[in-house]
Amino acid sequence: MRKLFIHSVLVLFILFLPEISIGGFFDDLIKPRPSKKQESPSTEKESANESPDLIQGLGEAFGIKKKKVDLFRKGLGVVEALQPIGEEEEITLGEAVAVEAFSRFGGEYSNEGWTRYINLVGNTIAEVSDRPTLDYHFAILNSPEQNAFAAPGGYIFITVGLLKTLNNEAELAGVLAHEIAHITKQHMLETIRRGSVLGSVSELTLTALKKNPEMFANVIDEMTEVLFTKGLDKDKEFEADVAGIEYAYRAGYHPKGLQDYLQTLANGEGQTQSKFFTTHPSTTLRISKIKTLISTYSDIQDLPFLTRRFQQYVKTS
Repeated sequence: MRKLFIHSVLVLFILFLPEISIGGFFDDLIKPRPSKKQESPSTEKESANESPDLIQGLGEAFGIKKKKVDLFRKGLGVVEALQPIGEEEEITLGEAVAVEAFSRFGGEYSNEGWTRYINLVGNTIAEVSDRPTLDYHFAILNSPEQNAFAAPGGYIFITVGLLKTLNNEAELAGVLAHEIAHITKQHMLETIRRGSVLGSVSELTLTALKKNPEMFANVIDEMTEVLFTKGLDKDKEFEADVAGIEYAYRAGYHPKGLQDYLQTLANGEGQTQSKFFTTHPSTTLRISKIKTLISTYSDIQDLPFLTRRFQQYVKTS
């Protein structure tokens, strides 16, 4: 018997707290990220001397620290011992990909209520994921096509086109949980570690960021190509389905939400314009695998879909 973590009540209380305010996605990037370790005095001094700037080519809509943009452009260095990509490096890479996402998909969809809502739902799920201490950020992209994706370091995107096709909060939770799983399983980082771009590179470190500008640019290009055009390996998508369904279940949602959304997507295949179909495995096959998985959950009959609340926050907004 699985141990059920009921967090839907937590979501209910959070959603009705008026004092909570979630700003724009890039507002979060502008703010200094709280360190989980005590920074050295030299790091604090360096951080204090940073000056705000704008990302070249994106204009005033997406303000961000100049130092961060410089790091994106100036590259990553090479050291000898083979090491996994650390969390700070993961976040830096994710921020660079976030910039690309906003550039390619029409910027952020301007609806503060919807943005607040998806952040509350998404962060509730993230709290019961396998990486609950990571800072997660959820944004709605101003694109009519149906798509959702995750950049390393906790950056998750859903298009307004996809959001408008959902029928209830469990479906939203299923989609967001799938993307959270890509981050907890570090699927993108695994992909670029195995890719040809890194070649003989054995470790990516923030201290060596300025040594190889071309390689850093190539890494970001590879990540965006995988995320927006080619898609991840099928096995990683199936793994994200399995983990995401478990996360939604732990948070107190009915785990059938992702399956129901995929069925809506499958019904529109051939009529719906979306890269979702080319960057993900067969929708029909995913639905079949999910049905088999959900049949192993024996205590889900009373778990909610929260259709009315979803309609209150999204459908009628």
